[in-house]
Amino acid sequence: MEREHNPSLIYQLKNDHKKLFNIYSELYNLFINNEKHEIIVEKLTQLKVMLDMHISFEDTLLYSYLNSRYRNMSSKLSFINGAKQEMENIIEVALKFIDDCSNLELYNRHKDRFKKELELIGDILIKRVEFEEDRLYPLYKP
Repeated sequence: MEREHNPSLIYQLKNDHKKLFNIYSELYNLFINNEKHEIIVEKLTQLKVMLDMHISFEDTLLYSYLNSRYRNMSSKLSFINGAKQEMENIIEVALKFIDDCSNLELYNRHKDRFKKELELIGDILIKRVEFEEDRLYPLYKP
């Protein structure tokens, strides 16, 4: 089934990116200020929900459209599928971090490591968003 072009999709995805960065920023500040674990877990849950929603949205609307639109252009399809696989790998790492960090015992034992991992995830998110907005999203056209 051909997926219809949605003129507001890229705007919505970019808006999701802003929300993700806001949640990440709030989470980072909670870490820096050594807030209670329960408060950190609430923010981790928000991050997880937002990531799940965004990825689902991209898979359903963006990637399915791009795969259909460029089905006869193997180099573009390879680029698109590589981008999708890379995103799946990033999400896997982020979700494992969220699950591990949500565990009070692990959190207390590895607080410093978690802070470093959170910083790394932030760097990866920045690079990924730049990649999507500069190189992937421009492929989404009618």
